[in-house]
This record gives sequence, structure tokens and C-alpha cells, in this order.
Amino acid sequence: MDMNAILLMGPMSMNAFWFWFVFGLLLLGIEMFLGTQWLLWAAAAAGVVAVICLTGLPFGLFLQALTFAVLSLVMGLLTPKFLKVSSHSPDVNDPHRRMVGKEAEVLSGFELVSGGERTGRVVFDGVEWPAVLGEASQMKLAASDRVIIERIYEGRVFVRPA
Repeated sequence: MDMNAILLMGPMSMNAFWFWFVFGLLLLGIEMFLGTQWLLWAAAAAGVVAVICLTGLPFGLFLQALTFAVLSLVMGLLTPKFLKVSSHSPDVNDPHRRMVGKEAEVLSGFELVSGGERTGRVVFDGVEWPAVLGEASQMKLAASDRVIIERIYEGRVFVRPA
């Protein structure tokens, strides 16, 4: 067989469609568990190749694999440009992210403890949190005073006086 015969080989019957279709579904299933977004485009590319296999065009195995590889690569590389994916954006699934910058009410404390931290308790949206007062602040806080939440780390809120 010469190279032209391999490249222009006729469709590989319905088997090629089902191979690419099932392969795309498999990639999509793996993507659902991983959530990386990269396999999504490979699954879409497999779907496109599967549909092309149904057309009856001379589309041999080599061209199928080449089309799959090129489509996967191009769609994967263009994703950040067209979908505006930002790694610096807040995680939508992080429920604590909405608390940053908001006011909380002091319940108790902010006395100096061993280790040099000033700890106490605050309430935000009806939920009580252990809190740490920022290092720069030496201000005395009493119950019902307001503080601003700066960040949440390891189950504690880090605050500064409002």
C-alpha cells in the first residue's frame, strides 16, 4: 500500500463512528471526575471525528487520528483566549470567599495568647467563628464592636478593626 492509499482510504464503516463516539464519551466521563477542562476538548474532538466518519468521505484511520489530535490541541490552546479562564478568579465553590471584606461583630476576647496572636470570637451571618486580630492592630475590642474580615484560613477568620 502506498501513502496515498492510506491517506485517502474510504470510510471504515460504522465501526469508526462507534469507536470515536464511545471514545469521546469515555473522555467526557473521565473529565467529569477530574474537572481539568482539558479532556473536555478532546471529547469534543472525538465527537467531531465521529460525525465526519458518518459522511462517507474518504477519511482513513490516519486522517481520523490526525484530525482528532489537531482539533484537541487547537481547542485546548484557544480555551483561555475565548473563555476568559482566569486562574486568579475566586473559586465559585468556596463559600467563605463571600465573607472577605464584610463586617462581623465581636463576641468576645482578642486577648493576647501564647504564640503572640490576639484571638477572640466573632459572628458573621449568625455563625460564630474563631478569629485572629491582625498583628498591626493593638486596639482593644469589646463585645459588639465591628471588625472587617480580611481572610479565612484553617477555619479561622483574620480580622481588623472596622
